[in-house]
Amino acid sequence: MADCSSSLDLKLILSFANSYRNLYQKEEINEEQLNQVLELIENYQSYAPDEFKAELESIFPGTL
Repeated sequence: MADCSSSLDLKLILSFANSYRNLYQKEEINEEQLNQVLELIENYQSYAPDEFKAELESIFPGTL
């Protein structure tokens, strides 16, 4: 079952990262924001859900 969970985690991470890359390509976010989000995603296991949300809010103030 751990393999299934890891596979799901990877799919969610890739989907999340691709969504933000698409926003960057549409010029809805800037390169610095994209890089910050990608770094956050890369280290997502270091954050509790509320901490992760707080980090996203700091990258996109007033939008979440």
